[in-house]
Amino acid sequence: MLRGIDVSHYQKDVNWLEIARDDIQFAFAKATEGLSYVDPSFQRNWTQMREAELARGAYHLGRPGSDPETQAEHFAAVVGGLSFLDLPPVLDLEVSDGHPTAAVLDWARAFINRAESLFQRELMIYTGGFWRLTLGNPKDSFFGIRPLWLAAYNQNPVVPASWTRWTFWQYTDGTQNVPSKVAGVNGPVDQSRFAGTLEELRALCSAPKPIPDPIVPSQGPPDRWPGIHFVWPRSPVVAGDAVRRWQTQMRRLGYQLDSDGTYGPGSKSACSAFQKERGLVVDGIVGRKTWEACFANSDSEPYAGQQVPDRPEMHSFSIRGRNRHYGQARVTQIFSPSRADRT
Repeated sequence: MLRGIDVSHYQKDVNWLEIARDDIQFAFAKATEGLSYVDPSFQRNWTQMREAELARGAYHLGRPGSDPETQAEHFAAVVGGLSFLDLPPVLDLEVSDGHPTAAVLDWARAFINRAESLFQRELMIYTGGFWRLTLGNPKDSFFGIRPLWLAAYNQNPVVPASWTRWTFWQYTDGTQNVPSKVAGVNGPVDQSRFAGTLEELRALCSAPKPIPDPIVPSQGPPDRWPGIHFVWPRSPVVAGDAVRRWQTQMRRLGYQLDSDGTYGPGSKSACSAFQKERGLVVDGIVGRKTWEACFANSDSEPYAGQQVPDRPEMHSFSIRGRNRHYGQARVTQIFSPSRADRT
């Protein structure tokens, strides 16, 4: 069976060219967690896995205690578009945040639906003992039609009830169940096997999402939701007329930011301040709820033809010689030191 690894910033600097020469065919890297956390090693790992010509995948550690669609948007924004040799994006499902089984499954469905519409690829689910023991081993075909990355550190892994087989099997954390030393990695590292050939691994890299769900650009008045999410940081940067319309409306509402049609750090900070004031989820992402709240009662034009008033929470900073303004808002970053699902 083909062998691979998965990493996060806990492995620190790894040498991907050495890893590729050590009979490793694929690798996964932690990208995000919760609403706003980004693994500090992700971009380096993601780029260097491609340079080493490994099949690569990214995973999001799901937190059912906060909004699933916002987490999916955060995940997709950080990973960006997928291409040749990119494995299905992964939902790492191993914590409940204190919620019952039904709520966790509903959360996971919402996350998967949103993430698949953004990536236009099917998702893979990483789970194991958490599904069988914590959730009570539910059987649900919604999850079962998607690939399983099974976490089980023993010689006879048990597949959860929703699936009939595993696609990837994480069989060791580098310390249990006969691990191997991996060149290019200092210390232990999670290791997995793929249930197929190299050709089948490459075919998985181009697997479409199960049910087409294209995003249709909206047509209509300027205050209508445009059907895209404004996220920063993102590559390529989110820009265009829809961004400019939102920025202009925010200025009319009294927020100080450039209306240059580019969604950058100043726009994100203003968005976070607006979300905090309106009681929305504070994530700095202009999604449908934030857009509609911004344009609610837009006909009244409260500051049209008037000087934009100063707001007490507004501050400024300089980026590349340009003065930008932003509203202070606290965004909680959630992260855990290691995976909980190891049985």
